[in-house]
Amino acid sequence: MVEGVRELKKRETRRRIAETALRLFAGHGFDAVTVAEVARAAGVTEKTVFNHFETKEDLVYSEDRAFEAELLEGVRTRPAGEPALAAAERFLIGRYRRLAIDPASGDRARMFATLVAASPALRARERRIHARYADSLCALLAAEQRAVPDDMRPRLLAEALMVVHRESLAMMRAGLLEGMPGDEFGPRAVAAARRGLALLAGGFAGYAARRPG
Repeated sequence: MVEGVRELKKRETRRRIAETALRLFAGHGFDAVTVAEVARAAGVTEKTVFNHFETKEDLVYSEDRAFEAELLEGVRTRPAGEPALAAAERFLIGRYRRLAIDPASGDRARMFATLVAASPALRARERRIHARYADSLCALLAAEQRAVPDDMRPRLLAEALMVVHRESLAMMRAGLLEGMPGDEFGPRAVAAARRGLALLAGGFAGYAARRPG
């Protein structure tokens, strides 16, 4: 019970720090705000911030580990006989649909798009995050399919899926920066992802169908 309360407090502190950071970054720019200023505004010490986030950039990408874990779990636990592409598509489309029904998602996405567009450091961090997603998914597929070293399919599928995800986000962010209404963000993300995933279907539709058991 005590451990549960402690964990809840940690999650709440992490959430408060991340939300405070995003608010400050949105108001003043990512590069203009220091971690010390984030700590003061969140009512914690700078050390506490770094206990929860390794780098300043991680304050912006506070949900990347959860996204990665959910993606891998969705692929790992897909029904027997279902190809990995179908499982990944279900996960990605499901995430984008949740954006479509969240009335605050458009404003948040516009703020995020503005931050990333103005900061080379954030764009570099995002590239590393997407590369990590691809590496993790590739490792899962290779292990699951007992892939031999020269089987490039796990890597190709993992990289291609992340390209679809990255480009769908990039297209939607560009639209938001050009004045696209916020409530169109989710539906357009779904449509963009579907177009990209459809292009992959011919080559990967039957690959990595999960074995029973």
